Amino acid sequence: MISLRQHIFSLVAVFVALAVGIAAGSTVVRGPLLDSTRARLESAEATIESERAENDVLAAELAQLDDWAVDGPAQLLDGHLAGSSVLLVVAGDVDNDVVAGMTRSFNASAAIFLGEVRVDPVVFDPDQSVRVSDSLAATPPADVEPAVAFGRLLADLLTEVSTELDTIRPQRTDLVIRDSFGDLEDAGLVDLLNLNGTAVVVGRLDVVVLTDRNLANDPAPVLNGLVEISDPKAAAITTLVAEVGRIVQGNDKTTPSFVVSIRNDGRLRDEVTTVDNAETFLGWVATVLGLEAADRGTVSHYGFREGADRAIPPRTP
Repeated sequence: MISLRQHIFSLVAVFVALAVGIAAGSTVVRGPLLDSTRARLESAEATIESERAENDVLAAELAQLDDWAVDGPAQLLDGHLAGSSVLLVVAGDVDNDVVAGMTRSFNASAAIFLGEVRVDPVVFDPDQSVRVSDSLAATPPADVEPAVAFGRLLADLLTEVSTELDTIRPQRTDLVIRDSFGDLEDAGLVDLLNLNGTAVVVGRLDVVVLTDRNLANDPAPVLNGLVEISDPKAAAITTLVAEVGRIVQGNDKTTPSFVVSIRNDGRLRDEVTTVDNAETFLGWVATVLGLEAADRGTVSHYGFREGADRAIPPRTP
């Protein structure tokens, strides 16, 4: 018979063996495991330090670009659009800094900047189609969306402005533009901003359509009408479409790229110049130089996104 003493000795032996096994195992594993963990930690710290240094360099470069955005247009664009007349059409809530950069670039290029027609975001909202339809002089056919009809109306009004200003007698452009777009402004569907109050004679009208991938609704149904009036071979209206292509952080519902839709259209690609990085100084430069090239009959696509031909137009002799 096994005594109580033997039971106790057996249990003590089991626990001693277990303790020895744990101690031996931890001694064997702990060394390599700790060394591996320490090496990975040191590698991660080195990577973080490298990334931090690279971020500092990029921040410095970005600060230089900010300086270029202020001083660059006057240095690089002076005289490139001398004699041209530019009207900016803004699709809804495009960032004010982008609009200001574009405007600054037009003024630096010696263009006659006629002002800004900002289309209210409500025009692009399908839920506001009744309000848009009610603003039209005539009810659109049942098979035509109110946004599409509104875009065609904008195109007709721009053509009207171009025709009205193309005279031998100088006219105040602000009065002409308000006369054409005044009803839409009264309806709260467009804002007329920074209108030029001087009397000028306009031959060719350059229309820059500025849009943004971050808009709440797709502006294409409205803007399609504006690109239809561009004809690089005629002497009336040249349309350039510039787009903010950078997606705002956290925006998981971007609108389709209007610029890409033009670049993928066999006819429009040859008739409408596009710029896909309007949020940058380089995009503003490309817009001015692209208009200059388009006024000479050269249509191309600038930037670095899908369908771009080059960053900016080549220098002409």
